Amino acid sequence: MRAAGLVFTIFFLCASIAQAATPTQNREWFEQARLALNKSDEQSFKSLRAQLENYPLTPYLDIWLARKTLERGNDKLVEQTLKQYPEIPESPSLRLAWLKYLAKHGEWEQVIKLFDAHPQDRARLPETSMVATWHSGKNKQAIALFSSHWIKDKKISTFTEKLHRNWKKAGHPTLDERWQRIGNYARHGKWKKIKREALHLPKEIQPLITYWQQVQHEPEKMLNQWPENIDPLTAELILNDGLIRLARSDAGKAWHLLLELSPKVTIAEEKLAMLKRQLALRAARQHMLEAGEWLSQLPESQQSDETRSWQARIYILHHDWKKTLAVIDGMPTEERQLSSWLYWKARALEMTGRSELARPLYLLLANDRGYYSFLSSERLGVPLKFNNSGIESSPEDIKMISQLPAIQRAYEWLQLDNANKASREWNMALHGKSRAIWRAAATLASEWNWYDQAIRAAYKADENDALVARFPLGYEGAVSEASNESGLTTASIWSIIRQESAFNRQATSYVGAKGLMQLMPRTARGVAKKLNLGSSHSDLFSPKVNVRLGSAYLAEMNERFGNLALAAAAYNAGPHRVSLWVKRTPFDGAESWVEGIPFNETRRYVQQVMAFIAVYEWRQEKVPTSLIERIGGVKKVSLSEVR
Repeated sequence: MRAAGLVFTIFFLCASIAQAATPTQNREWFEQARLALNKSDEQSFKSLRAQLENYPLTPYLDIWLARKTLERGNDKLVEQTLKQYPEIPESPSLRLAWLKYLAKHGEWEQVIKLFDAHPQDRARLPETSMVATWHSGKNKQAIALFSSHWIKDKKISTFTEKLHRNWKKAGHPTLDERWQRIGNYARHGKWKKIKREALHLPKEIQPLITYWQQVQHEPEKMLNQWPENIDPLTAELILNDGLIRLARSDAGKAWHLLLELSPKVTIAEEKLAMLKRQLALRAARQHMLEAGEWLSQLPESQQSDETRSWQARIYILHHDWKKTLAVIDGMPTEERQLSSWLYWKARALEMTGRSELARPLYLLLANDRGYYSFLSSERLGVPLKFNNSGIESSPEDIKMISQLPAIQRAYEWLQLDNANKASREWNMALHGKSRAIWRAAATLASEWNWYDQAIRAAYKADENDALVARFPLGYEGAVSEASNESGLTTASIWSIIRQESAFNRQATSYVGAKGLMQLMPRTARGVAKKLNLGSSHSDLFSPKVNVRLGSAYLAEMNERFGNLALAAAAYNAGPHRVSLWVKRTPFDGAESWVEGIPFNETRRYVQQVMAFIAVYEWRQEKVPTSLIERIGGVKKVSLSEVR
């Protein structure tokens, strides 16, 4: 019946050829042509394709046809298709498939030609690239590439077997390469592979492999039994691995053990300094007061904005305001002018009885918008400033970009509910364009209710004050329902959506988090089970489903930890980590605790979400709630009267 229906559609289509098809009809025919191609129904595909000559997405049908033909062992359509549609985002994937086909059939001259024209493809096809490099006569370069491949324990296929033999003839693997491979194995605990590789090492070194394994299991105990006469390379590998493992649980012990072992270990000064830096930073993230001093002792070559920032954070966490001031004042000018350090300098001045010096810094920050600016406004007892402005875009620019073929293709993909393909077209069309064009793009995306691209376009146009475009009230129905069910404010939910996905409902992170609130499937299943929801709530790309489950999970974290700042931290980093952090450093100084969150990403996340809530309250024409109270702090008497 389905096939008969398709034939009838094609008959109707051909009979109506003189009539202009509506956009809706074109979209239906496009989807039918795609289905016909997937079913290898060539007759139906050709008939449908013929009626879509002027449809924006027709190039995709030609690319898919060339790919389908290639998969059947015939590349006759590929080259012409790539020449005809170089600007279509799916052309690169067709070219990669063709490269694999050509390499499989030994057509290396054509492979080399394609790699030379598209060097970015080498990283996507590393094995093919290595062999092509060999066939181009660049033997040393090919050997070096294969060494890197081998060290990382990448699969050696029959495809690279000839290169593998030539690599061995050239004297590889070297002792250094074997050690690098062993180091890579050790980091992942692959001891069976290490022991196999160790058989190729000099006999006097092999016992050290057993020692290294013992160090991994009991780092403190075994490092205290450091053997004599270890060569520098082996010593560096074992010492680094053992101390970093020990530092995960107790960076202080690792630091002191390094000081004890330093006279016994032959290791370059620079390598030793780098290891000290890692341990001192690890200690700082564990909120050890001594870490501030250890960081200050690092040589200049190991100092950076990260080491100085953590030195300041340690003293902030321990409320040592004099040392906080000293560290901030010692930062390079550009660094100490960051809003974070201006704010903490003001707080340190205030806490050391110099409110008259703190007030000008708070005033400076309060003129802007953001986490530290909003905190400063509250310290002064003055209204928050949002500094909103609209986007002024030229009608001519809007018309021009709306007529670009790629933008028209993006629009069609949106109508077909494929935001990912739409985004690829949109981004390729606008790559490298002027701010004026990006302003027009922001206006156009807002008109289409394409929230994530409106946000991105406003950023690219440097329209940071365009709050209506940058902070949309999208998916209002789903957010309102979730708010009523979870007890969270709509502003809180919107803020998480804005930070997690920037309103891209089809977003998927590299770890597999999905949808508007970036839920991991396992977390979503757990929440759905607690709410007694069935399989109908498994589609995490559905805004209603995603927002309902994400809000329920955030509400659960809020109830567990007692305030929204900790809940946001748990949403980002996981509740087990937040529990560990609270156990290590009790949440009795909210602002300083947030500043001391060990993960840079999570700290920034919490600060952004807390500030975004104020923006979303403003967007709803509500009086912004207290940021200080929201993060679990206590509002103090303002400095508005301090002179």
